[in-house]
Amino acid sequence: MSESTLLTIFTGIVAISFLVQCIVWIILARTVQRLATRVEEIRESLSKTAETISEKVEGLLSTIKTSAENLKTLQENLTATSEVIHSRVVSVDRFLSDATDSARLQIIRIQDTVDMACRRTEYAVDLLYRGVLRPVSEASAIMNGLRAGLAVLLRRANPPAVRARREDEEMFI
Repeated sequence: MSESTLLTIFTGIVAISFLVQCIVWIILARTVQRLATRVEEIRESLSKTAETISEKVEGLLSTIKTSAENLKTLQENLTATSEVIHSRVVSVDRFLSDATDSARLQIIRIQDTVDMACRRTEYAVDLLYRGVLRPVSEASAIMNGLRAGLAVLLRRANPPAVRARREDEEMFI
């Protein structure tokens, strides 16, 4: 084979490779163009989706903001209410403490009054016994003694038959 034939074959191979390369470049260009179109479609779809999500997020944020403001108001109300309840509980606690102290003092006074009344009653009973009952009892004993003495004196004056009958009666009783 000659040089010119080799050169022609080589030139043909180069021309075919350029042709194949051009076809590959054209295919690549069309593929890239289709990909670019597809990417653009996806970008538009994503953009619409992002806008929708953004609107929903903004709505959600406004709802959260409103809820947060309501929660803040609720928290302030709860704080105020708990302070009022706390002050009332402290007031009731003071009142109960004062009432308990007062009741204790009254109970102590009542106990002292009852003790004093018991002592005075015992003293009055003792005075009654010493001032009235003992002298009455002694007078009664003296009277019984006088009666017995008179009875003995009078029995001697009675005849023995009357005395025996009385003794029988006394034994019967």
